[in-house]
Amino acid sequence: MADTKKEHFVPRCYLKHFVSETERINVFDKVTLGKRNQKILDVAMENYFYDIDFYKLLDSVPSDKIDEVKQDLMKIVDTDCWEDVEAALDKKHLEKEFFSRMEATYSKLLEEIIRKAYGGNAWVIDHCKALSSEEKVSLSLFIAIQIIRTKSFRENIKNITEKLYQQIAYILQAQEENAVSKDEIRVTANDDYVKLEHSSMILNEEMAIDVAKTLLNHIWVMYVNKTDVPFYTSDNPVALIPHKHDKYMSYAGLKSEGIEIAFPVSPDLLIGIYDEEVYKDLFVDRQFLRLDSPQDAEYFNRAQVFSSLRCVFSNKDDFDLAAAICEEYPSIRDYKDRFTE
Repeated sequence: MADTKKEHFVPRCYLKHFVSETERINVFDKVTLGKRNQKILDVAMENYFYDIDFYKLLDSVPSDKIDEVKQDLMKIVDTDCWEDVEAALDKKHLEKEFFSRMEATYSKLLEEIIRKAYGGNAWVIDHCKALSSEEKVSLSLFIAIQIIRTKSFRENIKNITEKLYQQIAYILQAQEENAVSKDEIRVTANDDYVKLEHSSMILNEEMAIDVAKTLLNHIWVMYVNKTDVPFYTSDNPVALIPHKHDKYMSYAGLKSEGIEIAFPVSPDLLIGIYDEEVYKDLFVDRQFLRLDSPQDAEYFNRAQVFSSLRCVFSNKDDFDLAAAICEEYPSIRDYKDRFTE
């Protein structure tokens, strides 16, 4: 395999279903408020995003943490023997041994799901299931891994790590008579360590299966978009939409009461995933639903704008809605703002 530089946190096998007639994808950048038209090779990616320089990482780890890091590395290489890790250490292990194989499988699955909709054929919508039970299982695992693999997820790991150690530093500072002032304490997580933690989570089968089981227990609906407003997607395409709000508790988790999860499959198809208890009288699992209102399409597009880390994608060069949302809610343009105290 060539030394791939551009590594995607949203796979090309997914993004290709949102390209324009020119086989390129339209991009709206929330930070610059600019638009551009790009090859899918150049979006939802970062150079060497999954690459880990294992030896450099080990050299930077404090002696009391080396065993813990070695355990993480053994998980990544899928072995219980450190000597096997040393023999297999490869910066591109995750890209070569995991994602390249996985995406070949899911490329076929996505294409089959889109094909089964027959372009929104009325008879199909009224009489057919959108997914087989087996397809729902497979797609739930794909969506679970997609949730974990994104740059947004990695930024969460980094932020949580920094906040945790910042609080520890504050506690130690308060106990030390001659310590520097609290305002001078700044904790920054090691990027290589964060990348290692992220990689370990991506390859954690129990974590992925647990997320997939949660998704499977919900009701799934396939919306068929019959409007002139195509569904957006983004660099964080699994959007969580809470419908219960509380001053002291978040209801924006995958298991939260009343949660709605939106995952666009193409400009014309979107999977809505709903809390079974709350929505059991409204929806039938794996049913098609025709969507005729532009406002309904815009509702799901709003979710993508809020969910996205930085970029929103569409097959059409029309991001008026995204721009209006950014103007109304300027804080969503700065990812860091989402995690302020």
